[in-house]
Amino acid sequence: MDAWRRIGGMSRIAVRQRMQFRFDFIMTLISTLLFCVLYFMLWKAIYAYSAEQVLPWEQLITYVMVGQTMNFARWSPAERAPTYEMAMRVRTGDIALDLIRPVDFQVQRFVEAASFFVVEMLWVNVPALLLLIFVLGIQPPPNVAAGLGFVVSLAIGFLVAFSLNSIIMMISFVTTNTFGVQIAKRAIVDIFAGTLIPFDYFPHAMQMILQVLPFQALAYIPLSIYTGRLSGPAMGMALVEQLAWALVMIGISRLLWMKAARRLAINGG
Repeated sequence: MDAWRRIGGMSRIAVRQRMQFRFDFIMTLISTLLFCVLYFMLWKAIYAYSAEQVLPWEQLITYVMVGQTMNFARWSPAERAPTYEMAMRVRTGDIALDLIRPVDFQVQRFVEAASFFVVEMLWVNVPALLLLIFVLGIQPPPNVAAGLGFVVSLAIGFLVAFSLNSIIMMISFVTTNTFGVQIAKRAIVDIFAGTLIPFDYFPHAMQMILQVLPFQALAYIPLSIYTGRLSGPAMGMALVEQLAWALVMIGISRLLWMKAARRLAINGG
């Protein structure tokens, strides 16, 4: 019980910390909406002059717009805060305080990231999605099962995203600066996760490769469930596959943490 109380206290502190920067979330909401409008116009032009319609327009634009509102690659407060704060704490030596706390280091980072994610969901993701549904006519999930499956898939996708960021945090133990790595990760995730372009638009050989990589768990699977392209047994199998990737990525990040902790050299501490 003491451990859960400590975790709950850390979560409340993380939420209060991010709520001090409301303007950051407001600007993220505005930039998200601007990018959504930009991609809406871009895909509308592409679809209008495309000889072969791979996906129906309503399904395509819903996929792309929802992908932007729930984008784990976006330069958002929930995305950048834990990673850059950890790199800064390594440089200053403040990470020594994290290592002596009675809660596991990665559990601390997970609680912070989950709290940031919930705050951003309430301040950015849900408002942006509702505006897109009522203003641009983006379709909601086709049925209750798709909506619930999307929520579950989104939560599992967060686990994969956290594990990926946790791996980058471990890199900061060696490099003390993750800016370049974070930029590279953002570009890779945007393309390989299917956030900007559905896998259906890639060549068949490329689709086969993308569907065996963990990045699909970040966007392609949740968005395919939201649009109804995955339903019934297929949706269940996709969720199991997504959960398997989450467990694998968590395991990898845990192994890297065990190695990084042994060779940690603190600057300034």
